[in-house]
Amino acid sequence: MKRIIALLLYTLSTLFTVALATAHIDNIVKNASIDISKYEQQAQGLTVDRKSSIKRLIKLIKLSQARLSGSSNQSQASWQETNQRYLVLLKHLDNLVAENPVQADTQSESAAKTSSSANSASSQTQTVQPLVSGQRVRVKKLARDMDNLTSSITSVGPSFLQDKQQIAALTKKFNQFKSALARYPQLDDPDVQLAQQAFVKMQQRLSAEHQRAQSQLKTLGDVQQRLAAIDKLSQEYPVPKPMKTPFTAKAAKLWMEAASQARTVAERQYPQLIEITELAWLPNNPGTPQTGAPYDSQDVGYLTQGASARFAAVQENYQIMLQTLKLQFDNIKKDVLSRWQVDPKGEDSYQFTGTGNQEQAFELYDNSIAIANSSIYLQQTLGKDDPAAAKLVNLLQQAKEQFANNRRIAIQNGRLPEPQSTDSALLAIAKSILEKPEYKFGEFGPIVLTTKAVVTREKKSSNLKIDDAEITLSGDLKLSGTETTWTYKWQEFKFASPLKDEDGGWRVWWIVAKNFSSGGNKTPLNRWISGEVTQGHPILEENF
Repeated sequence: MKRIIALLLYTLSTLFTVALATAHIDNIVKNASIDISKYEQQAQGLTVDRKSSIKRLIKLIKLSQARLSGSSNQSQASWQETNQRYLVLLKHLDNLVAENPVQADTQSESAAKTSSSANSASSQTQTVQPLVSGQRVRVKKLARDMDNLTSSITSVGPSFLQDKQQIAALTKKFNQFKSALARYPQLDDPDVQLAQQAFVKMQQRLSAEHQRAQSQLKTLGDVQQRLAAIDKLSQEYPVPKPMKTPFTAKAAKLWMEAASQARTVAERQYPQLIEITELAWLPNNPGTPQTGAPYDSQDVGYLTQGASARFAAVQENYQIMLQTLKLQFDNIKKDVLSRWQVDPKGEDSYQFTGTGNQEQAFELYDNSIAIANSSIYLQQTLGKDDPAAAKLVNLLQQAKEQFANNRRIAIQNGRLPEPQSTDSALLAIAKSILEKPEYKFGEFGPIVLTTKAVVTREKKSSNLKIDDAEITLSGDLKLSGTETTWTYKWQEFKFASPLKDEDGGWRVWWIVAKNFSSGGNKTPLNRWISGEVTQGHPILEENF
């Protein structure tokens, strides 16, 4: 019994050491070796009077040996040694069934020797002193420590045995346990047996975990290289921001191409990052990949969140542009299409003929058409039509044409105002004002008096010059200085006349003529001058 336990302990520890050294293990030979050790232990207690148990064990051994024969590594020493142990044990059990106790005992001894040679771990039967109290305490603690290590190894998530440093530290710990357990040869002692069982469980768990780690590494490949490539692509293909309207067809195409590339990259990266999260052992470190540190689980989390956010941002930014266009369409219908709806022949015709009004209107119409076309271009990148935007473009073009037509009507109907007086003296004064070079009125047409007679006006203007300021005892501010007051008195009348524009057209101007009898120190006195001048509507020469 002691010999079999020692053999089992040696075999399991050897298996774990080999598992940590190489990822390639013949599981058939390994399992067969474990099975034969178990069968050798069971055979130690069998005698010729227990033939039914012997026959049942023989069947189990033959099944296990059949599985061993399916190995492709029969030329290796480990397979040959294990197979020899099966042959020796089967012959021993066959002799028991044949009721040849002498030969059976001899064969049993041969089986034990063969098992010892195969595993190099046999020990001679000798008298062993029982455990003393101090040793028992240490054995129990050893068993607890191994159990704690076994229970700390989880079989889910990334395996920590992907890390070579973890493997080195664990190998050292395992060898320490192995050496400590070897100091207690009292194999019949229950506490030593419990410690041996704890060692076997620990070795089995470690071996299984190492295989799981190797499987994960095979699936993952070079994780750091994969993460660096993912990080680089995520920066090379960012999600484009929503475009400001209006934009061209080319801009819409470029935006959609960039958005599609960013979405595709994020869509492909996300499952890779989930796989890495679930399988890769990446302990956190204080550095960052940008400073040369390896990617850790926190970096993977950031990359995963980034991929998810980029995937969602493509659709969000597209929807932002659609919502912006919808609001702009509503404003265009409300504020642009409703403008300039007055009668071009009425008193509000200046809306069409006023200086800069046409330029302002056309700019607004053209910008609104460009906004509507932006929606058409955006849908075209997806192979779709936009009937609502096309209808709006048509309405805006019609409105622009209508404005130009109304302007022509307003100009055709432009007339000089009805004269309020035909006083020749006043007309002569008006003509002299228009002819003065300093006013640069240029070529003018008929003069129309728009007031019935000359009127006299007066106003005062003051200018206060502060010489001193002080704060009184009561806290009031006291100012002192000189106030100068001017009294302005003048006569005035108003007239209108067409003036020729630089483009050759004519436009009515409204002019106030003034003659000051008193005023400020720079006021021209006692002569007729031009006062306020107001630009009016265009007028055709034939309508003078």
